[in-house]
Amino acid sequence: MNAEQRQPRPEALAEAKLNPGGWVYEIEEAIVGAWQVDESGNIVGEFKPNPNHQPQSNQQG
Repeated sequence: MNAEQRQPRPEALAEAKLNPGGWVYEIEEAIVGAWQVDESGNIVGEFKPNPNHQPQSNQQG
């Protein structure tokens, strides 16, 4: 899935309600990216990926 097409999980939607006017970040060992939150606590717009995020490989060599 393209990062820009990433959909917020229920936990992110709940967190948005607690942070109106801010951002909700997705974190996996580092910040993967974020969604902007409007003044009503709703996630708006597309996911903004962190350009510095290096996805962790789950493969062992």
